[in-house]
Amino acid sequence: MSDVDLDPGCTLNKKIRNAQLAQYNFILVVGEKEKSSNTVNVRTRDNKVHGERSVDECIQRLKELKSSKSRNAEEDF
Repeated sequence: MSDVDLDPGCTLNKKIRNAQLAQYNFILVVGEKEKSSNTVNVRTRDNKVHGERSVDECIQRLKELKSSKSRNAEEDF
């Protein structure tokens, strides 16, 4: 399940904070830098930053975590 925040009235930091408060397991941040390099910045709900990864790599890793049904997906990412 996923959700996208496209509200132009919120800053990127505010969107990240809203996602943390909503307790999303993974928060994929795409700013101008990530958009131009076809990457995403991966964070977890406990504000652990996993860093910048390519979109394909990120999708593949999320699929692996889903199929393994890992209970600690945020830590295993």
